[in-house]
Amino acid sequence: MDQKYQFDHKLKIAGDFEAQGKPLHAAQIYNALLVENPESVELYFRLANLYEQMGNITPAANLLKEFLENDPENKEVRLFLGQYFLRNSKWDEAVETLSYILPQDEPIVFFFIGYAHFMLKEYELAKINFINFVSNDRQSELLHEANIYLAKIELIFKNFESALIYAKKADGMYSNYWELNKIYAETYFNLGMYAHAVDFIEKAIKLNPDESVPYEWAGKIYLKLGDYLKAEKNFLKYIESIEDASSDIYTKLAEACLKAQKTQDALAYYDIAIKLDPENKTALAGKTRASSLLNNNVVSDGKI
Repeated sequence: MDQKYQFDHKLKIAGDFEAQGKPLHAAQIYNALLVENPESVELYFRLANLYEQMGNITPAANLLKEFLENDPENKEVRLFLGQYFLRNSKWDEAVETLSYILPQDEPIVFFFIGYAHFMLKEYELAKINFINFVSNDRQSELLHEANIYLAKIELIFKNFESALIYAKKADGMYSNYWELNKIYAETYFNLGMYAHAVDFIEKAIKLNPDESVPYEWAGKIYLKLGDYLKAEKNFLKYIESIEDASSDIYTKLAEACLKAQKTQDALAYYDIAIKLDPENKTALAGKTRASSLLNNNVVSDGKI
């Protein structure tokens, strides 16, 4: 029987075992084939994917690293391993693996390394790599995504005008992506353009009503606009959708209630804020204000 036919036949049997939910049977065949065909990149990829599906992350990584020790110039395997590390949140390992590839030869490496640095909160390094990526690969499907990450980084650095520029570059592909609309809202909020911000945050909520973050920003924006009932509604929605709301959020919720003349509710929320952070000066001052209003039975006209 022809050797290639035997190889392909065993490969099919292993694939059938995978399809039947019998990964151990498939792994046994792949390992046997690997002994006979140590140069087969396909076998390494299949076995690594199989190990990953079984949750055996380290053996799969070791398998691929072993291949690279024998063939360190193999870009296909190195890229595969780098993406494997990214999928499994091994950020440092991804950077180390991919750094051996010249990004000029494979511009996508800039994106992968930028993403790993972003996840490591190494934002300056992430920014450099994302900028290099968008400069070197203007046709990539990841171009707009890179611009979104650059917008996020500029928000972190408080470079709001730059964040807006990158957001607009991503707009063509991602205009109906909730997070881009949240980025626009956050950027316009920080630029003091609250009317612009509200349109984008409402769109973000409409696009993904199950996502918690837009409700927080909606609360902040409506608070700035003086629509205290909507601010209260969105802060409450945000608090209900996460496990542990911060002292700051309860303080803002209390402020919205106080300005909406819901003084008793405001006092209760200030108490929660202070319980979460006894050093929260804004909440302490707010509680004093609310207590004074209740004690004097004074209903404010909104100018507190």
